[in-house]
Amino acid sequence: MATAKINTKYLLDLVSRSFALTIPLLDKNKKSKVEVQYLLARIIDTIEDSSHTVEDKETLITGFINILKSENTDNLENLKKVVIEHTINENDKILIENIEVVLKAFFAFKQEIKNMSVSYLREMGYGMVYYQDHTISTFEDLDDYCYYVAGTVGVYLTELVKMLDNLELDREKAKSLGRFLQKVNIIKDAKIDYKEKRVFWPLTLFDNENPAPYFEDGAYMDKSMEILSQMIKSAMNEFKNSIEYIMTIEKKALGYRHFCLLTTLMGYETIKLMKNNYNIFMGETIKIPRKTTLEIAAKVKADFYTNKKLEDLLEKAFAKEVEEKPKEEE
Repeated sequence: MATAKINTKYLLDLVSRSFALTIPLLDKNKKSKVEVQYLLARIIDTIEDSSHTVEDKETLITGFINILKSENTDNLENLKKVVIEHTINENDKILIENIEVVLKAFFAFKQEIKNMSVSYLREMGYGMVYYQDHTISTFEDLDDYCYYVAGTVGVYLTELVKMLDNLELDREKAKSLGRFLQKVNIIKDAKIDYKEKRVFWPLTLFDNENPAPYFEDGAYMDKSMEILSQMIKSAMNEFKNSIEYIMTIEKKALGYRHFCLLTTLMGYETIKLMKNNYNIFMGETIKIPRKTTLEIAAKVKADFYTNKKLEDLLEKAFAKEVEEKPKEEE
């Protein structure tokens, strides 16, 4: 009986607190497509995060993409069993157990939507596999990695809006929006990732490309704060493009504007909490207060954030950075 109640919304609520909050804001013509695309991307991400070998991850991701392309589910049970054996997160296990629910919704979409979806999921999967055995050494590598895992989502959404609303948006700025959200998570989860022996900050930031002292030795506090500042600067470059992208979303895609705004503004609030915050290296949870989230959500829904307000927000955000620089140099 419990399985009968499981639908894509239930699975979304289970695996993503933030997207469960933002996807309901979308226009009706896009809601189910974005919900399903997120869950399909999350399945690929679950394989990436699993304890399988790199070769097995590549085989599993390729196998999953082939199921999406061919709509042939003969190998699905075997794929589920193999993925679940090495899946770390319990909620992700429930998602994998109920892949059929997601596939049923996906297969019902128009062919052009499915083709576009598979195209970006394949690119995402390729990038995830590539960075399993390639290190992120520079900020260029970081941008590249963030494009694969999140920028591809920004471009998919932009293509979806073009297809369903006949609205042409800037693809490069769409990539920035995805990268911005990914960079926020990479900064926020640095200690968790380090404990799991995964480092997504450019290795050249660390002395001798060794992150260990930054997360384990209090004597490195000043150096830790310096590289945190560089990571935040990298994210804020994407933030500017993200806001400029949102400002071009017209009323006929108002729900999409609301969706992008809420995710981006929550990311910005998280950035503000992380600035000059050594807790990033201690592993303490960085979380926006629920009251703040609800306030932003209410303002977004009420169309408080006009383009003028967003221009003012950018001016204020980057003026603060300029003001802070002399203090750092003193």
